[in-house]
Amino acid sequence: MAYLEGNSPRERLQKAYWPGMKNNFLLWPWVQGVNFRYVPPEFRVLVVNFVALGWNCYLSYLNSGGGELTKGGLVKEGKEGGELPPS
Repeated sequence: MAYLEGNSPRERLQKAYWPGMKNNFLLWPWVQGVNFRYVPPEFRVLVVNFVALGWNCYLSYLNSGGGELTKGGLVKEGKEGGELPPS
């Protein structure tokens, strides 16, 4: 997908994949541990779906380049989406 967007796939992996994977291992074991320990069986899927909604928003944010730091420590502005080409 990065290639089709005009970006480097290798750069996208370095900026989004590893932070996402690290945070994946920090979030989901805790969610599942609490889910299996304290949530009744009939609500477990609901809990996972609720957390997954927020998780997918976070992954989308990472994939869009959000949260990148520049050399000065300020957040880098991402590309605006949905712009039409000049006519």
